[in-house]
Amino acid sequence: MLPEQARFSEGAIYEIVRRYTRESGVRGLDRKIASIFRKLARRKLKENHAGKFTIGESQVRKYLGIPVYEYGIREDSDQIGLATGLAWTEVGGELLSIEVTTLPGKGKLTVTGKLGEVMQESAQAALSYIRSRWEALSLDEDFYSELDIHIHVPEGAVPKDGPSAGITMATALASALTGQPVCRNLAMTGEVTLRGRVLAIGGLKEKLLAARRGGITKVLIPKENEKHLQEIPKELKLSLELVMVDHMDQVLEHALLKNHPVDKSID
Repeated sequence: MLPEQARFSEGAIYEIVRRYTRESGVRGLDRKIASIFRKLARRKLKENHAGKFTIGESQVRKYLGIPVYEYGIREDSDQIGLATGLAWTEVGGELLSIEVTTLPGKGKLTVTGKLGEVMQESAQAALSYIRSRWEALSLDEDFYSELDIHIHVPEGAVPKDGPSAGITMATALASALTGQPVCRNLAMTGEVTLRGRVLAIGGLKEKLLAARRGGITKVLIPKENEKHLQEIPKELKLSLELVMVDHMDQVLEHALLKNHPVDKSID
């Protein structure tokens, strides 16, 4: 069977890349397309098919079976205690959901989700920042002494590390503690210091691609990374609203939906 006897739609190629391969190169994509061609060749002989085959998204699963991988998609609604970050991996960028819940307790912080040491430290820094801003967030000064806080990063089978989730953790914490939801159309990346400064990150291009793929429309990135935007394709930049931030207060201003009634159940 000749290559020109089958046509793959753009959606079909995206489907194969996103759900059936996970690598930085194209060898896996090549193998999956070759597998589809072999099955088309058998079908051509069996059915004496004389025309061209058109492969769309729906046909990909027919020929390749159940998808092997999933990719992050934005939330369906604005959620309290749930913020979307952006992570870099060896095979590209990924959306990173960070969940926070609070329980009556004595100030214990629990962080779960197969996280590395750096990410554990980011969680501590994020909480320290929130504690330092208790008054601006309309919290009781000693709120942390009466609560246990649990930060969870789902998809525990995937190791995660690095400091760039700091502002996402701080946002999820602020949301859970104030009862104000986080905008579902927004994602963010940046390291946070104890004083709330937002520091530069790496893998900006890969992270922005993941945001666009996942249906995100607005991304908060560190002001220090503004110089790296010249390396980002114009089409990608135009498809996203990019907001530069250099302090955590700015992050919360963009991320939290303040017109939502504040939940006082944590008092």
